[in-house]
Amino acid sequence: MKVRPAALIGGLFLLLLVAAASSTGRSQPLSDDAAAQLVRALLLRYFDPPSVFTVSVTGARVTGDLLVLDSLTVGGRPVFLRGIEGQFLLQASDLALEAPALAQQQARVRRVGGATLVAGSTAAAMAQALARISSAIIEPRIRFHAGEFTITATVRRDDRLYPTEARGRVIVERERIVRVAVTAMTVAGGAVPESTVERELLKVNPVLDLSRYPLDLRIRRLTLHDDRIELLAVGGR
Repeated sequence: MKVRPAALIGGLFLLLLVAAASSTGRSQPLSDDAAAQLVRALLLRYFDPPSVFTVSVTGARVTGDLLVLDSLTVGGRPVFLRGIEGQFLLQASDLALEAPALAQQQARVRRVGGATLVAGSTAAAMAQALARISSAIIEPRIRFHAGEFTITATVRRDDRLYPTEARGRVIVERERIVRVAVTAMTVAGGAVPESTVERELLKVNPVLDLSRYPLDLRIRRLTLHDDRIELLAVGGR
């Protein structure tokens, strides 16, 4: 991954503060803007371009080998994850990151007092992502309703086209992973194994995997309504 000059300079400055904090035994202040730039550079490792982030930090300081933030607020709008467009708002308090790792654009969380994530996407964004992920699915349309979803699309297989309609639901596994599961399907246009079509539809999985991210967040609510999917996740002590 290409390292931006501003992130490199910020990382070197952070290492100097770690050295100063270690030698004096006292916390060394870091400007909130500088800390926000380091967090923004870190976020780019986890999301697709051209994601846009607004980062706000208060109480940034280096204590020992930790970068401590009294509060962190991150707004992502829009963000792209595996081609799925969405948005999120993350708020965290008493967040301690390992400073040497952060200087190398790696995230290791030593502690977090509390964290809340609200995130969402749309049925249209999910359909666009599915069309990009699977070249066999033509013009998919997705609708969310009453906690379930419906997909209509044309599926190409061996130069033949099969109009398809599938119904399913969105499931949460181990409080961290979001997947879609097909519960019913009809395929027209000839004999084709439904499992073949289902594999194409499920290439969007996992929709989200919070275990890939440094904060230990657990999904507490997931809803489908008005052709939107929204979740609430929390973490911390």
